[in-house]
Amino acid sequence: MITGVLNTDPKSGIYITDDRKSRNVNVRSGQYLYLSIRDCWIPVIVRYSPRSQEWVFQNLENVDVNGQKVMIKQ
Repeated sequence: MITGVLNTDPKSGIYITDDRKSRNVNVRSGQYLYLSIRDCWIPVIVRYSPRSQEWVFQNLENVDVNGQKVMIKQ
């Protein structure tokens, strides 16, 4: 499992900055992640919205993607 902060960049796309290994892990549209909400992990899908030209969590469009603590299972 990789735990870190989700970041977006116009050139690099979307990636997770790994807490433990100080490396970036690329994320693709439609990928399942786990979003940290208080003391629990909520499964979410991250997608690129061509309409708004931003990265969003599916069904949680009002939550800002950038800077969120997430986990991915690989």
